[in-house]
Amino acid sequence: MASKIPERARLRARIRQLVHSPPIGSSGMASELQFASHWAKYNCVLISGFIEQSIREIFLEFAFARTTPHLQNYIERTWPRSRNMRSEEIRQILGHCDSEWADGFDKWLQETNRKKEINEIVGWRNAIAHGDESYARNISLSSVQEKFRIACDLIDYLEKLILQASKSKKIVTAQGKS
Repeated sequence: MASKIPERARLRARIRQLVHSPPIGSSGMASELQFASHWAKYNCVLISGFIEQSIREIFLEFAFARTTPHLQNYIERTWPRSRNMRSEEIRQILGHCDSEWADGFDKWLQETNRKKEINEIVGWRNAIAHGDESYARNISLSSVQEKFRIACDLIDYLEKLILQASKSKKIVTAQGKS
């Protein structure tokens, strides 16, 4: 039976292609620079959505592997479709599952100023969506490429955390039954 590719993998591949291959027109330098700015902002919105949807998918997969169909339905229906996934919001979700996860996330965030980077991508997205050009003015293709790298690191971190939790939970359950 072929395994289904997670949506987050599809989104990551799509954004990677878009971030690294902007379609630049041939109508002159000024318009190309303006287009590049708009392209960067578009990709910023996609990256923020990638973070939101990937976190949702990761946690739903984790919950679905361990709960009854009734609880699965509840979790899926009550998880908000849209969240501003700033670092504190992610930390709260992790803390609701396990305080050690939240503490580990705090340590991970401190490496190379990830907290600022994650919060900035969500702030940029909100500024773009709400027309606050003053906050979204300095978005460039190179800054968006860096934000995408951080977003991928975040999702990789969360996948690894959940995978380790899944493995350790199975070991505990197996030992408990022995």
